[in-house]
Amino acid sequence: MLLGLMLLLAESFTYAAFRHTLYASLDDSLKVFAQKQARMETRTELEPPARKTSALDSLNRQQPIRMTVYDAQGNQVDWGPSRVEFIPRAGTFQIGSERVFMLKIPSGWIQTTQSDQAVTASLWQILRLQLTGVPLMLLLALGIGYLIGDRAMKPIDQVSDLAARIARGGHPGERVPVAPGSDELARLTRTINDMLSKLDTQLAREQLFAHASAHELRTPISVIRAATGLALEQERTPQQYRETLEQIHEVSEDMSALTGRLMTLAQATRPAEQRAVNLADVVLMTTEVHAREAQERHIHLRVSVEDAATSGDFNTLVLAAGNLIQNAVKYSPQGSSIDVSCETDARQVRLLVLDAGPGIPESEMPRLTQPFQRGAQTQNLSGAGLGLALVQTILEGHGGALELANRPEGGLSATLVLPRRTSPG
Repeated sequence: MLLGLMLLLAESFTYAAFRHTLYASLDDSLKVFAQKQARMETRTELEPPARKTSALDSLNRQQPIRMTVYDAQGNQVDWGPSRVEFIPRAGTFQIGSERVFMLKIPSGWIQTTQSDQAVTASLWQILRLQLTGVPLMLLLALGIGYLIGDRAMKPIDQVSDLAARIARGGHPGERVPVAPGSDELARLTRTINDMLSKLDTQLAREQLFAHASAHELRTPISVIRAATGLALEQERTPQQYRETLEQIHEVSEDMSALTGRLMTLAQATRPAEQRAVNLADVVLMTTEVHAREAQERHIHLRVSVEDAATSGDFNTLVLAAGNLIQNAVKYSPQGSSIDVSCETDARQVRLLVLDAGPGIPESEMPRLTQPFQRGAQTQNLSGAGLGLALVQTILEGHGGALELANRPEGGLSATLVLPRRTSPG
């Protein structure tokens, strides 16, 4: 509808422009012819003899432009005869099918006229072409528009079909064919594929998390069931019942601690609140919380801070830093030192925890940031393998990263890397 209206308006303007051009050309011819005669009227030596007047009038009748000269009273004095008679009005105007130009001269008037039949015929020809061409152009435009629209909408249809398949099957492993170029549709398909890739990763992590959680909880549940089953098989002494209850209580405590850490890990996947945080405050808070634990193992916490402004949630960042310090205290030998500091550069801020422990084999580092993954050298130590996974999840929610590296002099360097906050507030 809109395309047809635009074509109709364009053709109307084109027709009006052609009409104006043709009539302007006709008017110019009449004007030039009259002005030329006016110049001749001022030169008496060019007046034709009387015997030639009739011959000139005959010649005038054969020309497309007919000219008539009138005196001031409107009497015909030369050329002629006029097709429209005398009209004492200067300028160009239309009389029937005749285009008329009247020029006032000192001795009277000069009139030039010409039929506009040729102009009318040309305009009718243009109008017929337009009436034939507009529908054809409209049909052609609609066909081209349909092809372009179908091609343009194809990626959107693919996205819709893919979303429907994922909704039915629950497996976001498929990808949308990337549209060529760099237009909006190409960016849409790339964005959809990036989203699906992140969903794949998140789904895989959640499945791993669920399976590992079930695996870790199955052992203490089995212990409780076995202990209660044995206690119920036959009558036992009060002391035996007490030992069974103590065993169940101990296992329940471990389950409670594991459940709490699982809840913390699940909550850490939520987007971080964007508030101003200084890593110096995080360092001071974390080392104060874990100072007693370090003293019990005769480990010295050495603290060095500077302003390191970032954005995020203060409490979850304290939790992440606390996990790194807990690991450092757990794996460092007694009497050693742990260095906790923060630093900044033009783009990032860092919180560093340097210990003197056994470090981590390079081959195990990527695995240990996943839930319930523990190093080979930690089998005799308590823990469920959630600490580094929790730290990694918190940092991902803050747009940061966890960097682990073995120190040349021995021990592990664990670094929280976060974007630097440059705006005030």
